[in-house]
Amino acid sequence: MKPALKLLVIGTIVVSAALATTARAQGNSPPASPPIDSLPSVRIDTLLDLDVVIQRALAVSPAAAFAREGLRTAQSEKRVALGEYIPGLSANSAAVSSDIATSPGLSTTPNAYSAGLAASLDVITGGRRSADRSRAAADFVSANANNIATRFAVTLAAQNAFYQTLRGSDLVDVARQSVAQAQEGLRYALDRVRAGTATRSDQLRAQLQVTTGRLQLVAAMDTLQTAAYALGRLVGSDGPVAGRRPSSLDPRVLALADSEIVRLAVNASPAVIAARSQERADIASVSAAKSTYVPDIKLTGQYNWANQSNLLEAIHPGWFLMLGTSYPLFNGFVREDQVTRAEATSDVSRVASLDAVRQARAEAARLLTGLRLAVQNITLANEAVQSAQEDLRVQTERYRAGISTELDQLTSQLAFTQAQLSLVASRYNYQITRAQLEALVGRAL
Repeated sequence: MKPALKLLVIGTIVVSAALATTARAQGNSPPASPPIDSLPSVRIDTLLDLDVVIQRALAVSPAAAFAREGLRTAQSEKRVALGEYIPGLSANSAAVSSDIATSPGLSTTPNAYSAGLAASLDVITGGRRSADRSRAAADFVSANANNIATRFAVTLAAQNAFYQTLRGSDLVDVARQSVAQAQEGLRYALDRVRAGTATRSDQLRAQLQVTTGRLQLVAAMDTLQTAAYALGRLVGSDGPVAGRRPSSLDPRVLALADSEIVRLAVNASPAVIAARSQERADIASVSAAKSTYVPDIKLTGQYNWANQSNLLEAIHPGWFLMLGTSYPLFNGFVREDQVTRAEATSDVSRVASLDAVRQARAEAARLLTGLRLAVQNITLANEAVQSAQEDLRVQTERYRAGISTELDQLTSQLAFTQAQLSLVASRYNYQITRAQLEALVGRAL
């Protein structure tokens, strides 16, 4: 017998003895247990399939919305980087009215009107434009990888919440079955007490087992209700939502071999792609920061349409073309600070990228091992349930015939309940582990 099970049995005997002493002192029989239907029911507003849960979770998740908008922003950044190669174009216009001429005594038109177009193009930027374009491309790849990773993270959360409601429902079923078995044991104990083949202690132990089972049922209902409200919030519902049980929860064969899954996690998982893209973006930022050490050369052209006027403020018609440069000789070490910060960020990104690869490899291996162990746990748990169920059947028949004791009956009931709980845990541990593996590699397996 396991130590925990032995302690529970001993505790049950001690409490039963105390109840027997109290009952003898008061001359009363233990109160009859109310029916299970008298317990408060679990409120479930809607049942949803797993694919519907995932779709609704992705639609209302703030994290998914943030990732989508990040991808849209990165697309805009790419457009801006491309626009640096295109001349800037602007329009201007002016209307002036004055009695001040360029030379005193000259007649002049009191009003001046003008309109013009101006264009400018960076001819030489010291590599800044190409660096900005490389950074924007890397940022877009990183944003896309983050979007995929976020979608799978939300999918994992949805699957976890979905299976938690199924797990809670299974716990309620196990607890109800445990109460039914305990009530049947109590009827057998009462029959044997009336026949004089059992003591009041047996009756009290059976009554305690019924009460304990009802307490477990209440706890299971609370677990299911909590999981249902959590799933409801995740899918955007104001009430509790539970998952509709799929046709099968049995383990399924993976679409890829273990070595291929590890290789996929190392080379193509969203987390690794995002880390590597961020590293490339930060390298491009270093190049952009260093471009400030090269003078910028800009070409500017303008054409004006205007009336003939001698006003001082008037713009004269015609065109001009200007090629100029600007170069800060000293700006208080601002350029040096920008380069230092960019290089520091790049070094951190390089280390983070290497760590992301190691983490993906280790996590893939861990989850694959956990998945294999989960399959074995399901097999063993099924065998344990079958053995415990048969043992309980035999002990029940022996107890009805007066061959075994109440302690034997109680031990078998506890062992059967524990085997059922282990089976429930192993089933959903497999489902969650598989979902975690799919979230890691960024694809269904």
